[in-house]
Amino acid sequence: MFSRTTFVVSAFAAALAANLCSSGQAVSGEPVEGDALYRPIQSISYTFGSKIASGYFVQQNSVCRVTLMIAEKIDPGLPSPTAARVRVMLDPGQVVGFDSDEGRSISLTCGEDAATLVVSYGDRGKLMEQEDVATTDTTDKWVVLRAGSTESHRSVPLR
Repeated sequence: MFSRTTFVVSAFAAALAANLCSSGQAVSGEPVEGDALYRPIQSISYTFGSKIASGYFVQQNSVCRVTLMIAEKIDPGLPSPTAARVRVMLDPGQVVGFDSDEGRSISLTCGEDAATLVVSYGDRGKLMEQEDVATTDTTDKWVVLRAGSTESHRSVPLR
């Protein structure tokens, strides 16, 4: 007989497996090198070197508003370390990277219309090369404001 409890446990296991695979993590807990696409409020979780990052993003006024908690990866039997909350707003095409001392990194790239976020995981040098290409492609669109300026970067015309 197939009970309700069996169904609930099976559904939970399936959801957990789907979340692990879609978040760039293999079932073994090791990150899969490469890119993963995320939609708003989808859970983002990565271990890179001695760090662990967990969070989400939302689409707000055509930008990706990313919130991540970053902490040291430790033995589960030890007390939890204090995490740092990082909040970043990225325009479509902008990239932000996080590096560990062990040479592993994650980069987050805001997608078109801020509808998606691409998380790239891998070797620091490789990801930095990709970021350099993105910077080269968008340098002509950057606007520099004077220190202390109260103007929005969106209201300043390109020169």
